[in-house]
Amino acid sequence: MFNLFGTPEERAKRDEQKRLKTEQRQKSIDARQLEQGRQAQDLRLLEMGKLPSQATERLQAIGASTGDAELFTSGLSPVEAGLLRREGYRVRGLVTGSAMYHVGMAYASSTNDCEVTVLSQAYDTATALAVSRMRQELTLIGAHGAVGVRLSVVRHEWADKTVEVQLIGTAIQGPDATSAQPWICDLSAEEWYGLRRAGYAPTSLVWGHCTWFILTTMADECVHMSLSNQEMTHWSSAFSRARDRAMQSVLAQARHWGASGIVGVKIAKRLDEVRLTGTSYDGATEREHHNLVVSIIGTGIRTTGKASHSAPATVPIISLSDGSFNLKPIGPADLSIV
Repeated sequence: MFNLFGTPEERAKRDEQKRLKTEQRQKSIDARQLEQGRQAQDLRLLEMGKLPSQATERLQAIGASTGDAELFTSGLSPVEAGLLRREGYRVRGLVTGSAMYHVGMAYASSTNDCEVTVLSQAYDTATALAVSRMRQELTLIGAHGAVGVRLSVVRHEWADKTVEVQLIGTAIQGPDATSAQPWICDLSAEEWYGLRRAGYAPTSLVWGHCTWFILTTMADECVHMSLSNQEMTHWSSAFSRARDRAMQSVLAQARHWGASGIVGVKIAKRLDEVRLTGTSYDGATEREHHNLVVSIIGTGIRTTGKASHSAPATVPIISLSDGSFNLKPIGPADLSIV
């Protein structure tokens, strides 16, 4: 007699396959729920200015490792890595910090120039978040500081209402900690070493942003169409005022960190064309105006009173013994009078 449901062995095989599919489906559901929970937790951590959980676990594992056998990554040149090792410092790895910040509604004037405070605050807050997250990574690794830090501020065409700040540098750990918390500097390892020998220590990265709206006037258009060479004083004044306001923020941060000076200062600017919306009596909404963003970044330093002694001078001697010119530095002990 023909059995529609198959033999007992076939039925047992189908039941086993069904059970396996059910287990696999349940595992997939559990993994999805676990991932969703982790993502929700990471979002809460990011809202508090902290790092995602997976990044924290990875950095803690790096911090717990000891010995030179641990693999590291860095943005250092071979000379810089060798210099740090010679001075007793360990390279712990790359550290980063980033923030994607939404910009709210920005208002400008139809009668004169002004600072767009909403944009300035967005740049400053996004930079502060990125720097804070890099400092958290340094703490988890157990590093004393970060050298060679590069900061970039990005405005995307596909997201014109956002500001993205990116930081990347190399964490180092040395025999002498110069501050209670990790420091961040945009100096190279060689520049940092030179300051250390001279008795300076970095305090923190300092920065300032200012967004300045430049209202195009009839006088500006006349200057632009003029056939003679002349300074565009309106633009020069706008850049000067924006730079001064950004520098005020830099100096305030340097004083907050107890710095006695700022080195490696870099100034960057960005100019965007904008149009006003609304009504005006002098045709301001019909002209092309400009939005100027000035960013200043540097490294605050302070004196430590531990300046190293200068290296002994060497005497360059030209040797002609083999028919070629070879510079052989020698010391005073090698000189004798016959």
